Amino acid sequence: MTQSQHRSFGPMHSSRAAEAAQAIRLTAPVAMAYVPLGLAFGVLMVKSGIAWYWAPLSALLIFAGSIEFLAVGLIAGGVPFLQVLVTSFVVNFRHLFYGLSFPLERISGRWAKAYGVWALTDETYAITAAGVGSRLNGFQITVLQVVSHVWWASAALVGALVGAIIPASIVGFGFALTAMFITLLVDSLRNHPSRFQLAAAAGSIVVAVAAEQLWTNWFLICGLLFYVAVMTMHYLVTPAAKRMTLS
Repeated sequence: MTQSQHRSFGPMHSSRAAEAAQAIRLTAPVAMAYVPLGLAFGVLMVKSGIAWYWAPLSALLIFAGSIEFLAVGLIAGGVPFLQVLVTSFVVNFRHLFYGLSFPLERISGRWAKAYGVWALTDETYAITAAGVGSRLNGFQITVLQVVSHVWWASAALVGALVGAIIPASIVGFGFALTAMFITLLVDSLRNHPSRFQLAAAAGSIVVAVAAEQLWTNWFLICGLLFYVAVMTMHYLVTPAAKRMTLS
């Protein structure tokens, strides 16, 4: 390579490195969420009687956060595949709306676009939706998603390895999923206090319990569908100015 070629390629590589570094820095808050949750997920999977290697494989191949936690209980409980499929669709239904405003057009290349769709999560969507993240180019968005994926998969692997060496006499890890959703509930109510949403959630619990008596293992799907239906009706009949202020 000639000296002139070195000069022409040098700034481009330097620019790419700077762009990647900026995207990686934006994953810091993602890591703060993914690492502790990934560790808990890995430990929970092993303590549920599932082989340790399924934790990193799940993190790599599914990469869907909350549904991975739910899948542990569904798999351990021997729930039929159809119910797992429907539950996954309902839980991740919000991603259909994320896709409407996700800047996929900035990403170049068929494989990069496919990965961008597949690896879209709440956290990466939030970063690209506002602030500095809204100005990321396609290369940076891909870096953001890849590094976030690595945070989650690495934490799940470490959690699984730790879970494998924890003595069987230590119990209580099965409560991790319940504790996580209780924490999310409390945080949601603090940020958006709404008696209506709380009542809808309570109603979904009643529906889920009733459904379990009629159709075994379909309680979660019925409860989720009831909550989605109620909140959708609330959205349609409530004026925009009052949708987030009813309490």
